[in-house]
Amino acid sequence: MSPKTMAFVAFLLIGSGILAGLMSVTSGGESCGSAFVGVTWNQLDPSSAWADRLHHLDNCTDLRNLVKIPATVLIAAGGATLFAAFLSRRRISVSHG
Repeated sequence: MSPKTMAFVAFLLIGSGILAGLMSVTSGGESCGSAFVGVTWNQLDPSSAWADRLHHLDNCTDLRNLVKIPATVLIAAGGATLFAAFLSRRRISVSHG
C-alpha cells in the first residue's frame, strides 16, 4: 500500500475515533456528556433526588467507559498506521558487505 493511502486511512481512523469520543451519550433519556468529557453534578436535574442523581452518574461512568474504549482504540490504530506510513516512506535497506 502506498504511503499516501496509508496516511489517508490513518486520518480516517483518527477522525472517526475523535468523533466517536465527542458524540453525546445518553443513559435513561438523560445526557451523560461524551466519552471524553462527562457530565458534572451541577448539570444534572436539580429537582431529582440525591440518590437518583448519584445512580445516574454511576450509570454514566459505565456507559462512557464503554464508548471510550473503542474511541481510544481507533485513535491508537490511526496513530500506528500513520507511523507505518511514515516508516514506509523512509525505507531502510541493509546491504550485505
